[in-house]
Amino acid sequence: MNKFRFKQFAVVQERSAMKVGTDGVLLGAWVSLPEGEAEKPHRILDIGTGTGVIALMLAQRTDVSTRIDAVEIEPEAAAEAAGNFAASPWSDRLQVHSVSVQQWAAEPANGKRYDLIVSNPPYFMAGSDFRRGFDISEAATQPTAARVAARHAEQLPFGELISSVRMLLHPHGRFAAIFPYREAGIFIAQAASRGLFVRRIAEIRGTPRKPVKRIAVECTFDRPAREAIVSETLCIEDGAGSFTAAYRELTRDFYLKF
Repeated sequence: MNKFRFKQFAVVQERSAMKVGTDGVLLGAWVSLPEGEAEKPHRILDIGTGTGVIALMLAQRTDVSTRIDAVEIEPEAAAEAAGNFAASPWSDRLQVHSVSVQQWAAEPANGKRYDLIVSNPPYFMAGSDFRRGFDISEAATQPTAARVAARHAEQLPFGELISSVRMLLHPHGRFAAIFPYREAGIFIAQAASRGLFVRRIAEIRGTPRKPVKRIAVECTFDRPAREAIVSETLCIEDGAGSFTAAYRELTRDFYLKF
């Protein structure tokens, strides 16, 4: 069985196209979770949960008062996430819904407003079709140069993502996500044009000498002053084959090797 083991839970990853990876673990560990009763999130949504790893990490980081919903459009992945949730110590606080985020946002009977929404959105990878929580009408095909250039429009429907977040997020809530460097700039610009503003941002590098590989962001409806935006840099490795102290500290509650 293909299973990824963490310190407090394990993730079976045989049926989901999106396996456990650095991006998801980084987001699950990096997103801020205030501890004060008035500020801490009581309701969390994970968009495109895949195996459920981010939702499980957030369950580990929060207390019994926090409920976590996860949406996943691919039935096989949703079923796998449900099994991972059921096998975890927090099964009573986690629930997966096999629907797109658009459908989840459009169902008025749910009456949902979330204090925190997180997502490791799908983006183009050669030979793969990562939908994970979004309605994408075109079936996967072999990549062409034009498809690669247009991947942010085809595989990252930011307009749909932003619309859904706006419908589901509490007025004082936060949205957190992680993107490849190029796609991050596109998302940030589109989100700002629709009233969702970055308040915290992290540039993630493989090593200090390599270019920025990923961008993690936290956004709110309240536009912060430029000087109030928290900007961070994180290197995963030190360039000599070892993980940096900062990366170890960020993920030490999860990875067995730390």
